[in-house]
Amino acid sequence: MDLKQLRNFVHIVELNSITAAAERIAIAQPALSRQVKALEAELNVALLRRHGRGVMPTEEGLRLASRARAILEEVDALAGEFSGEHQVLRGTLTLGLPPTVAEVLATHLIERALDSFPEVKLRIVSGFSGHVQDWLLRGRIDLGVAYEGQKSPLVKMQPIILEQLFLIQSPDVASVADGTPVPVDVALAQPLVLPNPEHGLRGRVEMLAAQEKADLNVVLEIDMLPSMLAFVERGLGSTVLPLVSVAGRVRAGRLIARPIVGRSVDRTLVLMTPINRPSSRLIGAFSEFLIAEVHRLSATGEWPGTTL
Repeated sequence: MDLKQLRNFVHIVELNSITAAAERIAIAQPALSRQVKALEAELNVALLRRHGRGVMPTEEGLRLASRARAILEEVDALAGEFSGEHQVLRGTLTLGLPPTVAEVLATHLIERALDSFPEVKLRIVSGFSGHVQDWLLRGRIDLGVAYEGQKSPLVKMQPIILEQLFLIQSPDVASVADGTPVPVDVALAQPLVLPNPEHGLRGRVEMLAAQEKADLNVVLEIDMLPSMLAFVERGLGSTVLPLVSVAGRVRAGRLIARPIVGRSVDRTLVLMTPINRPSSRLIGAFSEFLIAEVHRLSATGEWPGTTL
């Protein structure tokens, strides 16, 4: 096993194709296939699954690609330190975000990352908090952002921001015309549009209901945030979300956000990094950049919450 083999294998995993990877790195496809077979023989595991449209990495292949990226980034960083280019970060970084966060943060991160990390290819994938943690542990993503509640001894969690949750209603459904506070028991008694039980937000609302000894009236389960809000706007139910997820619709008068009072109703957003594999300069720098970006949005009022 050598660095060239590892670098070429990462290209294959990124493109899900030996043919496309061979074209990218200007190598004959048979030679690249032989490199993969040599790696598989040396490690005694299958790294790729072939199908009609290309290849897909196995679980072992994903682990190898993740470890290889970290090794290659460290090698590049070491070379950079001796060439005077140690401040230039290069590579690919995959970030996992929950849907309610991706709706707000993804565009900001991409725009700012283009300026701050011009040599970095940023990938963003969206999934429930539990899925984000699972992807992180499997090496499918490099960093994860999720809501507190996911626990693993293999994941370090750094709090970023504490968000208050609001009862979100259509102006046609709400009994008030503005963001008048609503008692927690009244909020929980509403017909609710919520994501399925795997979603961290649903778990937080169910925990609140258990504390209040209240039965939830979930009239619709929808995992896609835009669809959820579309149904709420049509008056088919209310939902519970942080203000940042609906700020634009509230400003436009399409929704009303009412603070829930009578009990602390909030949740903490955390940055997750794995402790079962080595970090890299890029991951460390981007972690600081992401936290600073969330705090910047909070300071400008674009992301209501208490920074942590």
